[in-house]
Amino acid sequence: MMQDGTINLEDYTKSDWTIMLNDRVITSFTTHEGNKLIIGRSPDADVVIDNTAISRHHSSLELRDGRHYLADMKSTNGTTVNGKKIASKVPISEKDVIFIGKFRLIQAAADEQNASSSYATAMDIDDEATVFVSSPRQQAASQSSQSIPSSGSEIYRLTVIEGSAAPNMLSLDGKSSVKIGKDPSCDMIIPGWFVGKTQCYVVSKKDKYYIVPQRSWASTKLNDVIIKEERLLRKDDIIQIKSTKIRFS
Repeated sequence: MMQDGTINLEDYTKSDWTIMLNDRVITSFTTHEGNKLIIGRSPDADVVIDNTAISRHHSSLELRDGRHYLADMKSTNGTTVNGKKIASKVPISEKDVIFIGKFRLIQAAADEQNASSSYATAMDIDDEATVFVSSPRQQAASQSSQSIPSSGSEIYRLTVIEGSAAPNMLSLDGKSSVKIGKDPSCDMIIPGWFVGKTQCYVVSKKDKYYIVPQRSWASTKLNDVIIKEERLLRKDDIIQIKSTKIRFS
């Protein structure tokens, strides 16, 4: 309800959700009336959890006629509601205890949704993959206004100035995020025994770029300082991973 007492119909046609691991908020997203979201590891999912415990298309969540429906999509580790594995579409409410693999799905209040971050740190150092959650459809809708800072035609890039990485220059033009690490799927690959498969992300949010370190045996440094949390990037900042230094410019 709005401050003047009128009813905001939008409040009845969308819901906010949070994905958690143990007591940590991994990400939050919104469902809208009439839409179905796919949750999974595949890049074409609407909510992407880049972790081997999650199937490529793990679960679907749909808001229809004001009610939510959840279904498992033949996932390996299953989807449970109140401790029971589901297969076909079942109705759910905010009182249900829901797990997508080992991740808990909770219907969140709007203020909790706004307070959370869309980019997650690694779960455990021994996990085969870190966690990264995004919504390709939401990214596509906002890419033109959020992927590139408001400096106009200026194009930002990552340039290797010391050490080894491939490619040695990566444009951020039109990208909402890039992944840096030793895994072949990374946008910028850095070799090394202790470099994480996903060492860090560089992401665009609200017309600014941020570096989001992931847990790894090798530290991620920003201007010679080890960082463990998200940091705003400023022009000519130096990112260092082992002996490789990368300039943000």
